[in-house]
Amino acid sequence: MNGNQLIIGTDEAGYGPNLGPLVISATVWESPTDNLLPLLAQLKSYEIQIGDSKKLYHGGGSLTALEYGIMISLRYLGKPQQPLDIDETVLTKQTSVFTKILSENKIRLCDIRSRTIEPEEFNRQLDRFDSKGSLLSDATLTLIADVLNAYSVTIPVLILCDKHGGRNHYLDLLTEYFPDSWIQVIQESRASSIYRLTYKNKPLEFRFLAKGESQVPVALASMNSKYLRERAMIKFNEFWREKIPNLKPTAGYPEDAKRFKKDIAAVQKTLGITDETLWRKR
Repeated sequence: MNGNQLIIGTDEAGYGPNLGPLVISATVWESPTDNLLPLLAQLKSYEIQIGDSKKLYHGGGSLTALEYGIMISLRYLGKPQQPLDIDETVLTKQTSVFTKILSENKIRLCDIRSRTIEPEEFNRQLDRFDSKGSLLSDATLTLIADVLNAYSVTIPVLILCDKHGGRNHYLDLLTEYFPDSWIQVIQESRASSIYRLTYKNKPLEFRFLAKGESQVPVALASMNSKYLRERAMIKFNEFWREKIPNLKPTAGYPEDAKRFKKDIAAVQKTLGITDETLWRKR
């Protein structure tokens, strides 16, 4: 497939909560074009939805809408996992459809990777960076670097990121992580911030996008991060409900997290679980 490029899409889930992990994911694709919107439409026509995790899952209900696209993608990659809510026969059939559509478009999904930052590590990193935005940027670029180091490719690399806390300027950040590269600023605006550089003989283009989830690679990363966080919160709530049977579960976001922390305070003390381990400072 001449003229191809590697496309890396990243996004997070759990940036705002006080409880539970921050999860950052990267999806890796090989494609002859950076316009994957036609692919999105084709997949949707076969009821395979890849999109903004916030629109697919609103909390408190079934994870099926998120799980469906993720499980199909993992099976495509040869990394099948046991789903919570989806029939195996349906998954097998739809994975074949997914594979056929990608092949027809000469597109390949290469990998899905994630990094989970639990509250204790989150607090340590926050002390180091002194802002959640900087913490998120560092974790995201570290994950991107891991992906870049794993692929010995000479084709151009396009990196798509949802904007980090609404930030518009990333030159200083990229200079820190790519100190030996001359970085060209293409655009810095509320809609998108675009930079070009060369890293280990690979031409890179970074695009930090205000609506990154509209791009397939970012959308699947968003879904994967949200799914992993929600699975983690299910386990978190199960743990505390074993100790306090009538405890109302939490999604971990600030106001309800304060209620939850008050409800578990006595048991937390008895178990010797420190706030540093449990509670994210910001």
